[in-house]
Amino acid sequence: MPFDTQDGIAPALQAYVCTDTGAATARAVLTESGQMAKAIHGGGLSGAARLLTDASPMKCILAEMGQISLPMATECVEELARAGIDVIVLGTADDIATYRALRQAGARDYFCLPANASDILAATTAPAPGPAAAPATPAPETHQGLTVGVLGCKGGTGASLLALNLAAHAAAPKGAARNTALVDADLEFGSQAIDLDRDETRGLFDALRAPDRVDSTFIGATMDQISDTLSLYSGQVRGDQTAAAYEPGIAALLPRLREAFDTVIVDLPRGLVLRQPDVIGTLDRLVLVLPAGFAGVNAASRLLGQIRADHPDLPILAVLSDIRKDAGLRPKDIAKTLQMPLTATLPSCAPALARAHKAAKPLVTLQPRAPWARAVRTVFDAATQPAGAATAQPKSRKRLFG
Repeated sequence: MPFDTQDGIAPALQAYVCTDTGAATARAVLTESGQMAKAIHGGGLSGAARLLTDASPMKCILAEMGQISLPMATECVEELARAGIDVIVLGTADDIATYRALRQAGARDYFCLPANASDILAATTAPAPGPAAAPATPAPETHQGLTVGVLGCKGGTGASLLALNLAAHAAAPKGAARNTALVDADLEFGSQAIDLDRDETRGLFDALRAPDRVDSTFIGATMDQISDTLSLYSGQVRGDQTAAAYEPGIAALLPRLREAFDTVIVDLPRGLVLRQPDVIGTLDRLVLVLPAGFAGVNAASRLLGQIRADHPDLPILAVLSDIRKDAGLRPKDIAKTLQMPLTATLPSCAPALARAHKAAKPLVTLQPRAPWARAVRTVFDAATQPAGAATAQPKSRKRLFG
């Protein structure tokens, strides 16, 4: 193999690899750290576990997992950890089970090849996992974020588009500057990853299978980091998977995310709300998007009746969408029928929205001064005001229309 195994003075970081890809990655890391190729050795993770002892001067190594099994890899990591050596494992398995098993065994981090040299080098200075790295139950959290659900009463109202833009505004440095999670809860036809031109986050299904295991480490490994302050869960079931098998986990996942983020925006499909009504109970606010048509208002009235019966204290914001004109009912007539005010109107803005779609960017990012973007900010401000202020509006409504 094209890498040097000659002896010499032990560098601060050494690598034990077993493939050309692993060697190339290790060489890039060592070059970026200012070290020489003589720090690269053969043998991989199992070889490192055999060669390095308690007397070894090494404090941190890169070790390629190679073809050994996951149980054997965790044993090697545990053995190296007992010798006081931190291990950053390189491998080809791209799944959360491998990541968590190696981290729990004591690995400083795990990277699926090919991996970025800068990210690996940064992991060499990150805090090493201690005995409490993977507690049986999450430690109590004092942080509690705000969870906002966005629900369209009919298809084509732009509810998913609104959810995306609310999340983008929440996370933007020039917006609300909050640490934000965007969750696409449509497991069959969710479009958030597609609209942002991102890969699907397959870790979403791992999270839904075992939501009680979701912690900051899990989130960091499975969510797509769109920016420093915006993370995404969005994926579609494949093959023999069914959405019904995963949807029960959504109500358990959202409170976990609420503990980790300042704001959680959830794109809710109507079917999910009907099949899993407990999801509504995890929300702090609900934004209901409806068109100005008879069928849309009727659907909104039915949804409101059901949600209010089960969750009478949940603040609900009605947003009119002009993306679908339908019958063109007047806003004041819609508000009277729903017995609640309309928080905002999303104006027809087809050319601007088309440009945003082509650029795979939220409209609030691409054209923050557009009327549609201003309406998004109005909705966000209303959704994030104190609950008392949000729930005070229905009282004045009765004086107007009662």
